[in-house]
Amino acid sequence: MACLCNGGLFPQLFFTQSLTPQALTAATNPNVVLTLGPIVTLSGDEVKLDSIVELAITSANAETTNVTGATYILQRSTNGGAFVDLAQLDIDTQITGAATVTLYPNLTWVDVPGVGTHTYRVVINVPTIAGITFSAETRALNALVVREA
Repeated sequence: MACLCNGGLFPQLFFTQSLTPQALTAATNPNVVLTLGPIVTLSGDEVKLDSIVELAITSANAETTNVTGATYILQRSTNGGAFVDLAQLDIDTQITGAATVTLYPNLTWVDVPGVGTHTYRVVINVPTIAGITFSAETRALNALVVREA
């Protein structure tokens, strides 16, 4: 049975996802791990965004290594303009010995972008730390556009 809520204005679902590992380096900051769009919105439309990345951080070091300075950023571009940050998380961890730590940074956000055509993306900036490598593994970015009557 179809929902006839909100005067028949159904939410629209947009999504992108990947299972392909992507190496992340400081030399390629910002590392774009997912891009979603174009999404066209009208005045008053709300865009609910959900994002997650399985982030593998591997140490080749024998000693304990503090990993700081990485960031997970949700961004939007409107009408082909520059990307602006909507939300950001700092990524910090500690790795003991030669090992891999897997983290799952994620953001849920509601954006009210106004009239236009929008592209959303997730970027991860990583630092240069001797003996440390970063890889984006399974990841997803979903957008649910709710049109206001």
